[in-house]
Amino acid sequence: MRTRLLCTSAAAALLLTLFYRVSTLNTLDNSWAPATGRLGNQHVVIQHFPRRRPQLDLMPPPPPLPDTSDAMAPAKLPSWLLPNGSALAFNDHAQTTLASLEPRRTTLHFTFGSAVMMDFVKNWLHFVRKAMVGQPLLVGAADAPLLKQCNELRVPAAGIVPELDVWTYERRPKHAELYEMKSEWKYFRHHNSDFLEMGLVKVAFLWELLSIGFNVLISDLDVVWLNGHWQRWMTWADLANPPVPEAALLGAADVLVTTDELDSQRDAQGKISGYGHLELNTGVVYFRNTRGSLAMVQSWRKAMLAQKGRQDLDENVNDQSLFNQVVRGEELQPSAYASWMASLLAEGVVVPAGAFSNLPPNVRRVHQSPREFPPCLESPKAFTGVAGRRSCEKVAFTFGTLPIRPFTGGHTWFNQNVQSMEGFEKPQNQPITVHFTFQFGDTGDYPHGKRQRAREAGLWVVDPPEYFTEGIFISLKGQSTTEEYQKAVYKRFPEWSPQRHMFMDAPQRQAVRDLLALATATGGIMVLPKLWCHCDRYWGFLRRCRMPMIQSMGLPFGCPMDSLYDTHRWNLKGVKFREHTFLNNPNVPAEMSENVVTVTVAAAGESQPSPEGEVSRTRVHLPYATPLSAVKAAVLKANPSVRVIQIANADLRRLCRWLGSHQQQDDFNQLTMYILTESSRYCPEEDMGGCTCPQEDHLTSAATALLLRRGCATAAPRLRCFAGRPLSSL
Repeated sequence: MRTRLLCTSAAAALLLTLFYRVSTLNTLDNSWAPATGRLGNQHVVIQHFPRRRPQLDLMPPPPPLPDTSDAMAPAKLPSWLLPNGSALAFNDHAQTTLASLEPRRTTLHFTFGSAVMMDFVKNWLHFVRKAMVGQPLLVGAADAPLLKQCNELRVPAAGIVPELDVWTYERRPKHAELYEMKSEWKYFRHHNSDFLEMGLVKVAFLWELLSIGFNVLISDLDVVWLNGHWQRWMTWADLANPPVPEAALLGAADVLVTTDELDSQRDAQGKISGYGHLELNTGVVYFRNTRGSLAMVQSWRKAMLAQKGRQDLDENVNDQSLFNQVVRGEELQPSAYASWMASLLAEGVVVPAGAFSNLPPNVRRVHQSPREFPPCLESPKAFTGVAGRRSCEKVAFTFGTLPIRPFTGGHTWFNQNVQSMEGFEKPQNQPITVHFTFQFGDTGDYPHGKRQRAREAGLWVVDPPEYFTEGIFISLKGQSTTEEYQKAVYKRFPEWSPQRHMFMDAPQRQAVRDLLALATATGGIMVLPKLWCHCDRYWGFLRRCRMPMIQSMGLPFGCPMDSLYDTHRWNLKGVKFREHTFLNNPNVPAEMSENVVTVTVAAAGESQPSPEGEVSRTRVHLPYATPLSAVKAAVLKANPSVRVIQIANADLRRLCRWLGSHQQQDDFNQLTMYILTESSRYCPEEDMGGCTCPQEDHLTSAATALLLRRGCATAAPRLRCFAGRPLSSL
């Protein structure tokens, strides 16, 4: 089969929130300036790290709960919290949190998942609690183990009562204490029918919470909330803090949803310019408590039910793809604003007089469904709680899309650095969420790619203390290539050519191999160097090495690990490594920076130090072609308390790549053959002959397997090229 396959590329690990800190790139940013003509720091990495060093246990203990033995006696609970009050089973902590609230005046921050995603649940909770101080939250549990862990962590949570059949929404005999999904897959997103059932469970939660009277702001577990400024885009409820002018209409729509739009300039116009390129993304969705929202949720549910029994189901048929089929319509015209306002006021939605007047040209438009839908459960046997049976009088629903600069996705945040684009300091452009989309590396067992990106960005807070304290860390000092090499490659290959990307990736891939070899020889842990991509990763044809719809993106850009490697392979083989921003993480102990040893290696032909090297507490200078296996002893002689060994790429390449035995060489080569060959194909529109693939006479390619020789004959062995298979684009 010819390899005109999925063609793709990458992402830039870039982050921010209340506090911004630029990571130390050891002149790497500035190295691009001479050849590109752009500012040297155009693609700096912005990390979200707290201003003060927190304790290693980043999950702060929740505030102590009051004694609920009497205050929360069943008779004093609202009827919807009582058994049979709804199809939800709330835990004690949810009852304590929600009992005193007036649902009609409350937006509930909600997420949903299973126990296999517990670390993502903790990460979500950490950032939501930090951003939404004092605002109510609820975790929806798809299985009993997650509800149990939420109970132990004193987290407000709820499950679906076991009597509810989510397919029919009718009662069935009770067979367990809680409705629980069963699957042979751990990570439901990569399973066809399980993910569809998960969508039905999610819709059941939304239906029940909306029926109780809440407004619901649901976000996926792989969404990080940077701050609590969601209201400026979603609601008029707080008239003292009205929406930004661009959101005047959004503040009244039934449903608001994020998108996979990539062009920030097109998105800023506020229009949905057709559905050919615009994909709605359910990572963040706001459901206002209106009949329109109820009608939309039931339409969504029916779209899922229609898939039951299909033999061709795959992971692309899921709640999000069906959401896109349901949420469609035409732009609501100004002539309809008066009747729309009247219907909102009739439902008790807070919208001030004149809210739809004097709208700016770039106001984000609201659309209306093309027909009306019943906002009810139509089956006479349907499970109903205290809300009772609703009127089935059909109603249209309104919807709008949330802007991509405040509600960022994996490409806009990581590849385009949207958080530092022009005007980033304006309230309407301030990032509010980061959603780890457009990544590569998730499997049926676990979302490896999402976690790795979160770590790189400083947006992952649930690693254990030993993640930051164990062992000796091996890091690259400076960049992996030279300015002369870059100029030669740029001169040889035009910007549109994937060969430029491959040749620029070759030295950094060599550096990863050699750094991992040094870590193996010293028994240390490799800190990945900062990676760069000269082609974006895409499952279609590239234009100028970019996705066709986002030609303004700058090249090169900082790559997350999953752009160039399969993170799952590394984890599967138990490779010990850390993200490139690791040493800047505030959880790294202070003793780490106090015990750094820099290793340098004499060049061939220079006067050589003694075989033991020249040493001081912070520096070791070794002879040319010193074996990797001899580095540890020299470093420990210099500083027995060493915690970080740093070495420049030029010095790294002067070491003899010898680990100590032929068996160690063979084992290492077998490992690197597996973990370094994973990559993607790059297919340029400019060369319509198909994917550009490496030839044997090329230096290397993005899919190169880098091997160590079995002896010390040379410090720089010739490389061999191997083709890697393409990755899934999900």
